[in-house]
Amino acid sequence: MRRSVFFRAFEPEDYVLINKWRNDPEIQKMTGGIFRYVSSEWEKSWVMDKIKSTKDMYWTICLNDGSDRMIGYTSINNIDHLNRTIFSGGILIGDKEYRDGITLIDTLIIKQDYVFNELNINRLEGSCLKEHSDSLRMMLMMGLKIEGVKKQAVFKHGKYHDVYICSLLREEYHEILNSGGYEIRNILKRLKSIKINNEIL
Repeated sequence: MRRSVFFRAFEPEDYVLINKWRNDPEIQKMTGGIFRYVSSEWEKSWVMDKIKSTKDMYWTICLNDGSDRMIGYTSINNIDHLNRTIFSGGILIGDKEYRDGITLIDTLIIKQDYVFNELNINRLEGSCLKEHSDSLRMMLMMGLKIEGVKKQAVFKHGKYHDVYICSLLREEYHEILNSGGYEIRNILKRLKSIKINNEIL
């Protein structure tokens, strides 16, 4: 099936757009990390470090419409080939025009396919701030399960925030995949039924 987006590896010149997005307070409200303004030189160095990293993989998210336009980026981190575990980094859609459900779903489908079917990972981990209900819904929608909460684990916007810890095992991923659970209509159906603490988010 043709996806709305595709991934490519970071290129050195990508730092220009990434720096613009990183310095946008509205975008950074959606992330789990602290916000700080960074220079273009710092950003350039950060992109080069990620290109060379052996523990992380960073990709740009590009439109699959012939334009190849970069609209965001994502990553997988802390790659552990011995224990076959990976942390699913966040998804940053910098282009506000494409912050729709299909773009995010296609990004998650591509990422999970790569993790389990190319890297042969057994355990995919994810996390988000407790109040970031949209991020949590996306993880649960894609089959991850809540394992616990890290209390007051992140300091952001003047206060400490709890963090949800989630995971998806290889066998769970393939059970969902083989039953058609990653078809768009089934993903959206699952999204509508997600409940946390007996409440639909």
